[in-house]
Amino acid sequence: MGNDAARHGANASAFLVNDSVTGLLNSSQFMKRAEELFYRQEIGHESALLLVDLDRFSVVNNSLGHDVGDEVLRYAAQQITAALQPEDTAARVGSDEFLILCMDANDAQSAIAIGDRIVQSFDRPAVLNGVELQLSVSVGITSVTRRQNSIDIMHEVDSAMQRAKSQGGNQASLFEQGYSSRALHFLELEQALRKALDREEFILNFQPIYNAFDGALHGFEALVRWNRPGRGMVPPDEFIPAAESTGLILRIGDWVIDEALRQLSEWRQSNRFPAKLTVSVNVSPFQLANPNLVGLVRQLLTKHHLAPSDLLLEMTETAFMADESRMQATVKGLAAAGVGLSIDDFGTGYSSLAYLRYLPAKELKIDRSFVAGLTTNARDEVLVSAVIALAHALDMTCVAEGVETAEQLEHLRRLGCDQVQGYFLGRPVPASALAETWQE
Repeated sequence: MGNDAARHGANASAFLVNDSVTGLLNSSQFMKRAEELFYRQEIGHESALLLVDLDRFSVVNNSLGHDVGDEVLRYAAQQITAALQPEDTAARVGSDEFLILCMDANDAQSAIAIGDRIVQSFDRPAVLNGVELQLSVSVGITSVTRRQNSIDIMHEVDSAMQRAKSQGGNQASLFEQGYSSRALHFLELEQALRKALDREEFILNFQPIYNAFDGALHGFEALVRWNRPGRGMVPPDEFIPAAESTGLILRIGDWVIDEALRQLSEWRQSNRFPAKLTVSVNVSPFQLANPNLVGLVRQLLTKHHLAPSDLLLEMTETAFMADESRMQATVKGLAAAGVGLSIDDFGTGYSSLAYLRYLPAKELKIDRSFVAGLTTNARDEVLVSAVIALAHALDMTCVAEGVETAEQLEHLRRLGCDQVQGYFLGRPVPASALAETWQE
């Protein structure tokens, strides 16, 4: 990698030490080199600054260890520099961030082309330390002139990178003035999330799941909520993506499983609820990609004196398909441990019936969007009926979400759906409210 540093920014002072992991310029070297180049740049000439951030690097680092993490960084540096021209300057400026200055990219089209080349250089899986990884990057791009303030430039390129990341990553994004405030909001959200666990700001709400035919309480689905000080309840669709993009979803996910099992154990000991009550927890694809998840689940079940069959982990089919190779071992390990697995939101993603042949799931959940049209749309009724028949043919339990009317419930009974949940049957509420209602 020393040759890469020589190729990209070869005129930097030779006595300065490069980044010890990647061999690229470090942050201080990059700034010195940029100042030299800008000093010689004509007034009015535009260059391009790119900020490259490794998507989900913290997940790799935390789950696979720092040795693999360093290999990922070295590989990323190689891929990035290979996509550049010899006169471009590249540096590692953060734990998983790289800055690139392209003096000859004097318009948006050429700058975006460089960003796209970098993104595409990560298309193929990489085998590092014997582990196959599908890596991707988010690239922010902004134009640079001699008259701009360095703080403003960094703010712009970071804003563009955050935009690429918020849209799912694996893409390049050009800075837009209107996006700056949204990027600032995302950064504030990330900082608040890091403190939320330590301050015990997360809570669980529980929504009941009933037997569709006799009305018996089968279990509860645990749903995480964030009671953010000064803001009130933050919707999951706002903070979960931020938690996933920062890697905090692993800590939050661990807490959710622990708290859900603790609550179930408490209910069991109180004798207020049915003895065979179960609890369902949604798991993120980032959790499924963590090889430590199986051991954690075993440990928490033992801690709360519960059997593996008391817990049901819900995952989306699209999430599993996104990184099958890394998740397959975890999913099989959970099934072997006796933990129930559920395929959530079935039919809403990029479904593949082939996955149902070998996914060791015990349950199939019909998404609320199909249930909503059950009594008004003949096609939705056909689809729901087909999913129920498919689940039963594969010896799986079928659960319908989003039941909001008595007519929908009756339709589902006639179609043979096994279990139901929704506002008509019970809204998600804190455990204390459930205990009072059940006692009444």
